[in-house]
Amino acid sequence: MTAAVALCGSLVAASLDHKPIATTTVFTALAVLVMGLTFMPYGVRMLCYDGSGNIKGWLYVVCADAVGLVVLLSSVVAGVKTYA
Repeated sequence: MTAAVALCGSLVAASLDHKPIATTTVFTALAVLVMGLTFMPYGVRMLCYDGSGNIKGWLYVVCADAVGLVVLLSSVVAGVKTYA
């Protein structure tokens, strides 16, 4: 979620500086927002935790971190393309 907010902030800052923003960057930002704000909280809770609120195992921790890493890396790539 932090990555999505940071990406949106950098896109707003770039637009205020009158820098052109590529269409692919905007679509990447939208994808990061959708994934970071909808799938991550609910998907991880449904897939990685059992009914009593305990995590199912270390493999689930690694998978949840990997999905979070994809969101973070896509934010970084889009942010770098904005300021490059």
